[in-house]
Amino acid sequence: MAAGARYNGGVGETATAAIEARRDFALGEVAVAFRGRNVELSGPRMGADPVRIEPTVEALREHVRFDGGGRYRPLSGARTLPGNWRISLPESLTEAAIEAVYPQALLHQRQAAAGSLRIATYDEVVGRQRGRYRVAGELDGEGRARARDVLCDRCVRTPVWVGEDAPKGGIPCPEPCSVMVALCREAALWQGDSPVPSAPDPSVAFADFAVEGNEVREAYLTRTPAGVSRG
Repeated sequence: MAAGARYNGGVGETATAAIEARRDFALGEVAVAFRGRNVELSGPRMGADPVRIEPTVEALREHVRFDGGGRYRPLSGARTLPGNWRISLPESLTEAAIEAVYPQALLHQRQAAAGSLRIATYDEVVGRQRGRYRVAGELDGEGRARARDVLCDRCVRTPVWVGEDAPKGGIPCPEPCSVMVALCREAALWQGDSPVPSAPDPSVAFADFAVEGNEVREAYLTRTPAGVSRG
């Protein structure tokens, strides 16, 4: 996709339209339901009784900053939301609550529906980098595709910046995020001398790609030619 292009794939009905119609819907890993004059948001169900979160947007934002294992979530769209929680808020706070979980998701949906969502390519984003992250621009095409596969598959947002169409009700991602750039920086350093894949360690932080055992790092390394041959 060319730099400066606009995404025109649409997303079907937007969450904003569902909110205006007071119609229950799901967005990413969150279920949204209207109850009288309130709105109820709930996270992934995992068999246990849901925890009631203090009824403030700030409490919700703080709760979803960490996954179920207590690790910080640097990628807001990562499929690592803590499970078994529920929060009830005044209906007027619906958009603010969704923004706390998935920043800019509603805006990007509306822009996609209107054909005004601006796309930034990988080269464009990496070209803005200074210092240690500029090396991400040296990652070859196969490495970039591999990084998209292992990271974007772990995210509820669809990378429309590579030409994919967001599914109905999905969240379009208009450009490579900072977590993607960080992964590609490490991947560029692995070119030509790829580390040996290790077993994933769930205690390693989600975006510590330089640390052995990081789940995304190991998924990437197992898909490299060296990793495949070792498998």
